Amino acid sequence: MGRNAGNQVEPTAVLDPDGLGQGWWIDLLWWWRFRQSRRSAISWFKPTPADEDRIGRHPQIQRFGDVTIATAQFDGKQWIARERDWFGWPDPPRYALFALQGEAIWMARDFDRWPPSWSGPPTADQQPPAT
Repeated sequence: MGRNAGNQVEPTAVLDPDGLGQGWWIDLLWWWRFRQSRRSAISWFKPTPADEDRIGRHPQIQRFGDVTIATAQFDGKQWIARERDWFGWPDPPRYALFALQGEAIWMARDFDRWPPSWSGPPTADQQPPAT
């Protein structure tokens, strides 16, 4: 699994059994980043067709969740929330979250409850703001 000095996991076609290949240190770092992000006001929007295409081509993200329900730009990163059709014990949590810095995964986490500080999950007609 490709890694870099920024504590990120680079995209690669060679996958470890869990799908991302991060070690315990990276997993702990991602847990901490997720805890911090839950406190931040992140505005989520329905993914654009370009977002859907990019996510569908990413060698790791496409494997987690069944549908991309929201994307956001926050803190210089692309945030992606995916929802699973089947969730809850014994299945994985409802949502899979990724934050990308370029194509590298800066943070990934599964969770069940949408944080109250985040907008959303978005409704079907909510579009990203014009840039």
